[in-house]
Amino acid sequence: MTTERDDRSAFRRSAGRIAAVTMIGLLASTGAATAVRADPHPARTAGAAGVPSRSVMPGTAGIIAVRPDGKVFATASTGKVKQWNTATGGPAGTSFAAHAGPLHAIVFSPDGKLLAVAGDRGASIWDAGSGERSGPVLTGHGGPVRSVAFSPSGRLVATAGDDGTVRLWNAATGDPVRTLTGHTGGVRSVVFSPDGRLLVTAGATGRDKTTDADDDNTVRLWRTGTGRPVGEALSISPGPVFAVSFTPDGELLATSGGGRVVRLWDTATADPDGDPLVSSSAPVFALTFNAGGKLLATSSGGDNTVQLWDTASRRPATAPLTGHTGPVRAMRFSPGGNLLATGSDDGTVRLWDAATGKPEGKPLTGHDGPVWALRFTPDGKRLITAGADERVRLWTLATRDPA
Repeated sequence: MTTERDDRSAFRRSAGRIAAVTMIGLLASTGAATAVRADPHPARTAGAAGVPSRSVMPGTAGIIAVRPDGKVFATASTGKVKQWNTATGGPAGTSFAAHAGPLHAIVFSPDGKLLAVAGDRGASIWDAGSGERSGPVLTGHGGPVRSVAFSPSGRLVATAGDDGTVRLWNAATGDPVRTLTGHTGGVRSVVFSPDGRLLVTAGATGRDKTTDADDDNTVRLWRTGTGRPVGEALSISPGPVFAVSFTPDGELLATSGGGRVVRLWDTATADPDGDPLVSSSAPVFALTFNAGGKLLATSSGGDNTVQLWDTASRRPATAPLTGHTGPVRAMRFSPGGNLLATGSDDGTVRLWDAATGKPEGKPLTGHDGPVWALRFTPDGKRLITAGADERVRLWTLATRDPA
């Protein structure tokens, strides 16, 4: 455990080495596949951005967790978890050493009292206030744990690992509940549906694979209460799985992979829901729904564009969003759904009007390398970004009256 003084010193220093984080792993840590909270404020967020508050914080690339009340966010760096004040960018709460090796995912419990951590040395649950471990280390995975998620009720924790298994745990005691098997290779992402009744898992492939098992280019749906699969495995063809996202009502699941297809699935049956969306001739690295589920944003790795889709008509809602000069690997709608933030390999973050697809203000610059993850605070007033430069930046967004 460290003191606030230690945190202030660490805030000014460079962090340790970057961990190997895949895009599908980032989805779980950034919450891209979970329900989006409605905007509690009538004012919309505009695109003009101020200078990053407190500028930079050290952190492993792409690992961000925002406490549900939005007042604190957490970052991970070489086994250590740090907490920061979203209003000032200064240290908040207790920092603690979770594992000896690299960390791959961190997430707050729905009530904000616990932090679940996944890394090379397994998974664990921590009291966010005291920095003390809550219950035993979650043992059982036969290799690194790549993803971790709390159920919406906070009663369960799900972990996914390189051993090809997904495990459910009692969040209060750390006791194992059940093990889900079926993937033929490592599992890189695990996310609960908004109502907690389903769990979606995505397999690893190719260079992302760290086991000797066969590639697993599939997505699987599971019933949380029984651990039984919903239908057959969802084949994301051709190539690897890059992104998965539930609609806010949990009735549909969107998936994308190494090909040009973005497909919607009926979560009750695991059957395709309508024809696939054709996004590009290149991989679709990221996708996300807005708060109402009426818009779906997808990114193209071929022409560096983003497309907004009307989910009712399955047609483009606007012209392609252009401006990035590298692939877009992170996207997030603001809590009210009026604004879309995108992060790219070109090192910039761009803000877009979700209704028109027009840019909102100038690009946010400051990252020295690809931007791999971003999160809005629940009030939509701030944006947290992380990337390959091992820095997490906190941006204060200017606000304006509704148009």
